[in-house]
Amino acid sequence: MPTPTLPNRLFLSLLSLLALYTAYYIGTLRPTPLPHAPEYASTHPNAARIPFYVPPSLIPSSPLPPSSSLPPCPDLALNTSAFPKPEKGNLVPPLVHTIYHLSGDHPPELPYFHYLALRSVLLSLRPKHMLLHHHHASAPHGPYWDLLAPHITLSPLTPPQEVYGHPLAHFAHKADVLRLQLLIAYGGVYVDIDTYVLRSFDRAGLYTQDVVLGMEMSPDSRRTSLEPGGLCNAVIVARSDAPFLKRWLKSYETFDGSVWAGHSVAKSWELALLHPRELTVLSHRAMFYPLWREEDIDWVHKPSKAGAEGGWEFFKSGQLTYHAWESLAMQYLGPMTPSSVLKGETSFTRMARAFVGPEDGAVEKLLKEREGRGG
Repeated sequence: MPTPTLPNRLFLSLLSLLALYTAYYIGTLRPTPLPHAPEYASTHPNAARIPFYVPPSLIPSSPLPPSSSLPPCPDLALNTSAFPKPEKGNLVPPLVHTIYHLSGDHPPELPYFHYLALRSVLLSLRPKHMLLHHHHASAPHGPYWDLLAPHITLSPLTPPQEVYGHPLAHFAHKADVLRLQLLIAYGGVYVDIDTYVLRSFDRAGLYTQDVVLGMEMSPDSRRTSLEPGGLCNAVIVARSDAPFLKRWLKSYETFDGSVWAGHSVAKSWELALLHPRELTVLSHRAMFYPLWREEDIDWVHKPSKAGAEGGWEFFKSGQLTYHAWESLAMQYLGPMTPSSVLKGETSFTRMARAFVGPEDGAVEKLLKEREGRGG
């Protein structure tokens, strides 16, 4: 093969140098930044490629309703300055609220299933202070209440009769508004009187959050577990003055008493979708499972064997509470006694017997004797 001449060698050398320079140049190319890119654009990894980008953190949320625009909490006939403050590392104080009999008439004696639910709160949450708010003319009474009285402070009050001009005709709607007013004013834990608390909220970390609510599963089987019927207000954990609760109470401007759970369950979920940073949402298995459907209530209360497929094991599930849906399950709850709980073989009795007290049997005997005497 003939040796390349000098001009040819020079040409090949220049060609090689050109190839090397081109490769180096291409390797150092970078996207040209947008001219006059705002400072905040550099905080997003791809912001420089998107003209006029505004990060979500800079978009203001809707303003909070001023406290003066909210219906005030009823006056409490208690020394509220003595209410406990949040403990170190927590936002929520160890203060429990429940509501009983807001109708103003003379209530029957406290039934055993309410007694067990209240006792479950005392045993599982170990609150520094527990308040039972009631109509000033409707205090709880009866031998089961007498067992609880040393541990729960009665809070007589006048319940709200209207909200933003809308009448609150049903006691349940009065209670829906009252619980929000109490938690905004004092913070703590609200539980319905038919709610069984199975685990410590403090150990679960709930007291470190602004607001905690649990999903209520939709009865519509076409919806996923992340499409609940709403966030049930039977259990609310909240710090005082929580923004989410203020929005929730303010939403009662559109209250319609003919819609049963419109503001107590559905509205809270709507607000959570709009303001997800203002609360902590727990799944439908945390607090309100099994649901209130007839088949679910039967499942909980019909006989079943422990650990077998036919029932539900509350403590093994790890859930925090069970709402007993008393308005729909009264056929099972009403006749309940210490004996039926201790001897029963249902999902409910296996759970509830953990909260039977040492004096319950004596009270049951006393009530039977009284009934035998016709009194």
